[in-house]
Amino acid sequence: MALGDGIRRNIATVDPVERTLLRDAILKMNAPRWDGTREDPVAGGVTWWFKQDEIHKVTHVHGGPEFLPWHREIVNRFEDQLRVIDPRVSLHYWDWTQDPRSIPNANLGNGHAGSLNLFTPQFMGYGGSDLKPIGQPFENAGFYAPQANPFRSDNAFDPNNNPADPPRTVNRQVNGLPIDAPRDQDVLDAPDYETMRRVLEQSHNEMHGFVNMGGTHISFRDPFVFLLHSNVDRLFALWQHQPGHPERLDPEHVYGPLNGNSELAGNIEPWSSGRTLNEVTGQENLIRPWYDPEKMGIPKSYKDLSVVIPRRYDTNPGVV
Repeated sequence: MALGDGIRRNIATVDPVERTLLRDAILKMNAPRWDGTREDPVAGGVTWWFKQDEIHKVTHVHGGPEFLPWHREIVNRFEDQLRVIDPRVSLHYWDWTQDPRSIPNANLGNGHAGSLNLFTPQFMGYGGSDLKPIGQPFENAGFYAPQANPFRSDNAFDPNNNPADPPRTVNRQVNGLPIDAPRDQDVLDAPDYETMRRVLEQSHNEMHGFVNMGGTHISFRDPFVFLLHSNVDRLFALWQHQPGHPERLDPEHVYGPLNGNSELAGNIEPWSSGRTLNEVTGQENLIRPWYDPEKMGIPKSYKDLSVVIPRRYDTNPGVV
């Protein structure tokens, strides 16, 4: 396992040193800021970390064919920013057939294997059965600030929702059981994209309930969400790589009968123009730096090769 090889692996199998590097890179994402100030007509001064929450809150798509490619794009872009901070890291995944509180035969370093809990102050913070703040190491890094004023509200309709402001808390609780392995096999056995997407999204929904990160519109304030979504993308990638199905890596055929679907025909936002329609409020949102004044948006469709071709996972054929 060479640092910097760009392969996403089961987080429990990488060396503890690499887990620490990933944690530190995530923590450092809350320091650099995009241009502008919070008082600008379109808010600027948002940290690289809180930009993830801003994007997901107003743009994310669930319950439709764009669910998988849209989340692949946000996961890929997040990993790219992590690598700006530390080019040695990859966005590894949580295999949701394993209980993150007690993963057996995990890599504990120095040739030792044993039980691993991902929810410690040394990695992902709190992971108990009661809904509580995630705590360290994220509170000290400003992922939330209990005394913040102004602060970012949890309510999408609350006008006090400036993305440059921290929330007062980020809560988490872990209750229930992980996914049974046969459920993942159901994903891989799906005969077409839409069947696969529905099965995979259902597992995704259940695992968001197992590791409760506060709800649909605020879950991307919790760093664990990226380990979960890296696994979603891994299973999508593994389905694409099933033997005998080269069409699943072909932009013109990957979505099967849905290839001409109007929702998949459009560009991926906000990265194409910075203009999005908030599915909660029904109002248009403008997101920098893809909107004015930076205008960094570059139109990209759901058939773009960077969206259709997955990143490298340790479960991809030919990857070790």
